[in-house]
Amino acid sequence: MPDILSRIDCNFIPVKNISESIDWYVNKLGCKFMWHDGGYAALNVTMNQPKEGQGNIVLGQAMITLVQADEIVPLTFSFDHRKHPVINFYTSDIYYTHSQLKENGVEVSEINEYGPLKGMDFVDLNGHLLGVCSF
Repeated sequence: MPDILSRIDCNFIPVKNISESIDWYVNKLGCKFMWHDGGYAALNVTMNQPKEGQGNIVLGQAMITLVQADEIVPLTFSFDHRKHPVINFYTSDIYYTHSQLKENGVEVSEINEYGPLKGMDFVDLNGHLLGVCSF
């Protein structure tokens, strides 16, 4: 019997200006541009491309899909009286990622350490609070 769900296909992120947001995610976060059609643009998070142009799909990982929104409400919620990111990315080297994001002019928090788990938050071009973890 097959699974009801196989994987997360993509994470939709609403944006004010799709062209500027594509540029931001590619140049600030190092995402790989895949396609743009109307109000949607797909980006691979990984640069590892097992088959040309299908990295995240083949690896079974979710892609980012930017969506040209009519109105933006920054993605975040509160937990324990603090803002919490809606999407959390993974990196094998949180210190390298932190320094690269800072060097790229991205607003980042300090790195928080919780034993072997380390994490930080950052804000994208549209004001969305996003996170990165490493363990």
